[in-house]
Amino acid sequence: MSSRNVVGYHGTFEEHLDSILSDGFKPEKRKNHWLGQGTYFYTDKKLAHWWISKNSQTDPLKQKIKSNPVIIKANIEEKADKFLDLDSPEGVDYFYECIKNYSSAIKKLYLTDNEDINRCAIIDFLTRVYKWNVIIMTFEKNTHKPSYGKIDTITFDSKVIPLNVHYKETQVCIKDEKCIKSKEIEYPTKEYSYPKKIRFDYANN
Repeated sequence: MSSRNVVGYHGTFEEHLDSILSDGFKPEKRKNHWLGQGTYFYTDKKLAHWWISKNSQTDPLKQKIKSNPVIIKANIEEKADKFLDLDSPEGVDYFYECIKNYSSAIKKLYLTDNEDINRCAIIDFLTRVYKWNVIIMTFEKNTHKPSYGKIDTITFDSKVIPLNVHYKETQVCIKDEKCIKSKEIEYPTKEYSYPKKIRFDYANN
């Protein structure tokens, strides 16, 4: 059986390292996780640094944590049949085929007008059926400007030139961390600093 490999970066705090390294990750459950329940990684280290730095400043619970943000680099390897790649045409086809196979059961799930809640519920259900352990998908920021970005691409499209070029984040969700073959700790040399914005005179374009 062939396998798939991916490198992921997870932002956390220094005081959690001993627990993670000895006992593993303990992800919190949420009904709107983008790819279902599990431990999340970015494929871009800078985004992992941004995420944990942002949370240390804005999340009331994380504001109480006094230790420094750190990054865990994980080398992930899993059998191909347990790897759902929603960035490939074949992976998307397969995902919808699975939905079709269990459409009657999926209709009984708690589904809403929120795409994140729906995707989370359906992936969690299908994961129990198909035993997926690693799920990967790239999300496009086409409804708002992320704070790590220099340009408001949505406003640029509507007021300057329509280009449909937006920021993207590739997320990796793992269900069982036995697929993590190694963990490396990386200490950022400084806090994440937000980039200087690129500004356009929208009124004159």
